[in-house]
Amino acid sequence: MKVKDVILKACDFIGKDELALALSSSGELSAEQQVLKESLVKYFNLVREEIANEFQPIMQAEKFIVRNFKLSFSDFSKPLQEIYAVKDKFGRNVNYKIFEDYIFVCGREVEVIYSSVATPLAFDGEFSSSLPERIYAYGVAREYYFINNLFEEANVWEGRFKGALEIMLRRKSEVKIPQRRWI
Repeated sequence: MKVKDVILKACDFIGKDELALALSSSGELSAEQQVLKESLVKYFNLVREEIANEFQPIMQAEKFIVRNFKLSFSDFSKPLQEIYAVKDKFGRNVNYKIFEDYIFVCGREVEVIYSSVATPLAFDGEFSSSLPERIYAYGVAREYYFINNLFEEANVWEGRFKGALEIMLRRKSEVKIPQRRWI
């Protein structure tokens, strides 16, 4: 997904059609439009961070060769938020303990499955998510209205944002039908 597409949807939600037209045609932006574009990108990054921290973590998996039973946090390619599992090369769980600036790992070749912090993206940035662009745009519209002190509109978009997240992220269980008996 592209940040630009989310911003264009959000422009529709907040009634900024002239900005959406200028962004989609790659035309020149006025100073006011440029400021609004930068603000919407900031709001997008806030929403993406909120989703990653509270609803759907950004998962990573990296392979390492451990030396002296220590794996430094600086060895990870993305900023580490939470470790979910450490596995050996055969896929078995490996014992580990987290310290202040490293992980003590009982293994040599390991794969660490962890969640990372959402890094800020630019207007032309790309990201991957199982959520549709529309949900991110709801969040951007909510932030826009909150910042501009339009609290009634912000509450409407807050409801849409949270409702859509709940629907998309709820756990789906299999339906079991009771066994039929023959009479």
